[in-house]
Amino acid sequence: MKRNQIINEIIEKQKAVIQNLLATIKEYRTAADMDEESTHDAEDYSHVSQAKDMQLRYEKMLAEAEQNLAFLEIEKKMSHPEIENGAVIETDKNILFVGIAVPAFQLGDKDVISFSEEAPIFGKLKGKKVGETVKIGDKTHEILAFG
Repeated sequence: MKRNQIINEIIEKQKAVIQNLLATIKEYRTAADMDEESTHDAEDYSHVSQAKDMQLRYEKMLAEAEQNLAFLEIEKKMSHPEIENGAVIETDKNILFVGIAVPAFQLGDKDVISFSEEAPIFGKLKGKKVGETVKIGDKTHEILAFG
């Protein structure tokens, strides 16, 4: 299994998420800055308030995304003896990463799907061993390796 390659690819996806959040925060920050010299009405103040609220929400999302990136950087050096947070699981049909959710991507001939521990699929995988199967949707997947 190509654990480091998979995690590096997820890191790149997470960096793209962070860049998008930074751009969005910049847009809302600009919208929230009102020209003090101009004449304003109640609607102007309402738009500024909404923009500031959105800016704060995206800043919170950015902090979480940056924490996820730090988690991924640590995971590059880790190995997991069981299916837990940070584990990469190879099945006969795809590769799964437990930790954070990023858009699925192709690696070789398999899709890499990532999800958090809160996802229902994690409950189905937890405690499974190599050679066991797990039903995901209407398909049965055999666990080939994890780490």
